[in-house]
Amino acid sequence: MKSQEITKISLLVATGVVLPSLFHVSGIPGAVFLPMHLPALLGGFFLSSGSAAFLLGFILPLLNFFLTGMPPFPGFLVMMGELGGYGILVFFLYRKKRWGVFPSLFASLLGGRLISILGNWILIALVLGKKFSFLPVLNTLFVISLPGVAIQMVLVPLIVKGVENFVQGREASPGSF
Repeated sequence: MKSQEITKISLLVATGVVLPSLFHVSGIPGAVFLPMHLPALLGGFFLSSGSAAFLLGFILPLLNFFLTGMPPFPGFLVMMGELGGYGILVFFLYRKKRWGVFPSLFASLLGGRLISILGNWILIALVLGKKFSFLPVLNTLFVISLPGVAIQMVLVPLIVKGVENFVQGREASPGSF
């Protein structure tokens, strides 16, 4: 693995721990603004393999749980699949299928939410043996988190295009810093 890839992963992991921690410390609800989702999504756009993008998203909820206790048990288990799904879906759609930034992001957000619905059903109904209700899950994924989704739909394309333009500009003028 190249040092550049290790640097990208390190930066995304650090962002995926620090950003949610800042939200929790300041009292801003993570379930509304989804700060851990941003680095998981960006990993799909910037990392050089789908497995690295998946593992980044997969590990962030677990790492945050062990470091900060958030997201709480057992919900972080479902988030591991959801965020891992974001990483690999974005990577596949953007890097392999050559979809645009916005369509890749939008489809990945829907796919990750489907993974979350399935994960919640498995956790609640099969593992915990409780009655599963779609409405609370759908409310969390599509209503409560709407501000976070809006932020993702604006920030992620801006960051991706900004970084791509910066990299292209550096490649065009290799002698400059």
